[in-house]
Amino acid sequence: MAGSKPNELRPDGPSTVPFFTLRPSIPLTTGSGGLSPHLLDLGKTLKEQRELVLVTLFCMSAAIFATDLFTPYGFMIWILYLIPVLMTVWLPYRTAPFVTASLLMVAIFFAGFITNLRYSQTADDLPNRAVFIVMLAIVPFLTWEIRSAYERLEREVTERRQAQGELQDLTRVLEQEVQERTSELTEVNKALSKDIEERRKVEEALSTAHQKLSLLSGITRHDILNQIFALLTYITFSLDIAPDGTPLKEHLSRMEGISRTIERQITFTRDYETIGLQAPCWHQLDHVISEAANEVNATGVKIDVDVRSLEVYADPMLGKVFYTLIENAIRHGENVTEIRFSFRQSGDDLVITCQDNGVGIAAEDKQKIFLKGFGKHTGLGLFLSREILAITRITITENGEPGNGARFEMNVQKGMYRFGDR
Repeated sequence: MAGSKPNELRPDGPSTVPFFTLRPSIPLTTGSGGLSPHLLDLGKTLKEQRELVLVTLFCMSAAIFATDLFTPYGFMIWILYLIPVLMTVWLPYRTAPFVTASLLMVAIFFAGFITNLRYSQTADDLPNRAVFIVMLAIVPFLTWEIRSAYERLEREVTERRQAQGELQDLTRVLEQEVQERTSELTEVNKALSKDIEERRKVEEALSTAHQKLSLLSGITRHDILNQIFALLTYITFSLDIAPDGTPLKEHLSRMEGISRTIERQITFTRDYETIGLQAPCWHQLDHVISEAANEVNATGVKIDVDVRSLEVYADPMLGKVFYTLIENAIRHGENVTEIRFSFRQSGDDLVITCQDNGVGIAAEDKQKIFLKGFGKHTGLGLFLSREILAITRITITENGEPGNGARFEMNVQKGMYRFGDR
């Protein structure tokens, strides 16, 4: 049809789609054997195509029936009855093969009856026709199976095409999302790189400032200690010439004590400044305790170290902590003869214990001893020890019984301790 596309189908007609469809148009040849520009229209919709199949089926059946009536060719004509049955696969009606076969069986029987009346010499073809009728009754079942198989195949193909289309859609969506996420990650990476660069500059600036402050505080501390040393020298000379029992000598003694306190506090600032300056590391606890004990005058005191192969992750100044514990026990414990270091498990954590057999610590002082400035000496040792341990989240408490010795416990969290191979 002029102006229409050859393969265009309108969306009208029955909704059931057969497993394959006819071409809507075929070319016509001219008398010379060439192709005509005109096309024979076979229908643009499924409904028109099915109507064409029905008309063709009816005309072919009528032609075969007429041939069977007027030509005594027997089986050669009967075999043509199978063609209309097979053509029913193009129809959407599931009962079409059986209805068509039933009508054709009646036609074969009727044609045989008429033929017997007209040709007495072929009267014996009725049994043969009966056999063919039985064969024709089987063909619809075969057609049904063929049609069902092709319908299943068509459904699978359709489903696979739909799945393929959905997969392509999902792939496009995924690719788009990947591109968007990649763009976002690129922007985030740029921002992170910028932040890292800025942080690096800040850290460099802080490191430079820290170095300058450390240098300044070191020089200042050195100068102050030099002046204190000169002051103590003059005080000592003055004490030697001052008369005993006079207010002058008493004042000079107090000045000497104050100067000594200032000297110790200046020394403390040096120790406190180094806390956290270096990264924490693993320490073999028995070596740390032994080295700290060697720095203390522990004559007459037994120091028992029962920590086996325990290693602790702590600040490099960990030795200062155990030096303070041993020194405080000897200085303030009164008649201390034994100091024992041990450990025990407490759930996932580990508790390191330092216990002596001195007089212990009064209940009202147990929390105060870790405050800066509290104590009979400088009041800085235990405060500094707590700060050193806190670098790696180690806590220290005192829970001994007054009169039965001091007992310090250091709680080390999981991951901050381990046992070596020794």
